Amino acid sequence: MSKKEADFWDNISAAYAGDAEFDFAGSYLSASEKEEAAEIHRVANLAETRLRGNELNGDRFSSMRALTDSGRAKDALNLPVKAGVRVRFHANAGSVLAYADPPDPNAEGTVIAVRSASGTITAHDGKVFVRWDSGEAQPIHAEHLRLASGQRRQATPNKMRVASLGDLTQFLRIAEDALVHKATRDLWSVSRDGSEFVIERLFSDNGSPLKV
Repeated sequence: MSKKEADFWDNISAAYAGDAEFDFAGSYLSASEKEEAAEIHRVANLAETRLRGNELNGDRFSSMRALTDSGRAKDALNLPVKAGVRVRFHANAGSVLAYADPPDPNAEGTVIAVRSASGTITAHDGKVFVRWDSGEAQPIHAEHLRLASGQRRQATPNKMRVASLGDLTQFLRIAEDALVHKATRDLWSVSRDGSEFVIERLFSDNGSPLKV
């Protein structure tokens, strides 16, 4: 066996013996080839590190997700919200895909009061009950709503303010906090706000006016 062949088999033995410090491949490379191989290895490690940082559950992804969630929460409509507040739909890929029948971009509507087992509510599980100006009503995530531009407090067909309950001759009081319209049989809530009384039409969770 020649010396070259003997060296080759000695190197094979060293490699399989688990000698971590022995560079089997490097023993057959020239100096320039070793430098080129080292550069390729460095670039590969750098690429792997960057890719690992962008994994679905990586720190960079988690940070971006937290920032996005924080941004959505910051811009969301503040809860609780009163009935009669004017809102608009904030359309983007996420908000549009969240609904089987999404509102039109920048559609405007009014927050409505809904009768529930726990009383009169305007939102449930982060969703606000909105009646759009088109006449349709649906619960919308607060993060997909913004106050309508030129927001102003005004009377609407679903909400009124009166100085005295004596002004409500068209209503019949059926409970401490509930009225019924004598003609339409619609249910309305009543509450005191300072020196005035506020009455609001009540709806079911699908946006239909409640009736007796």
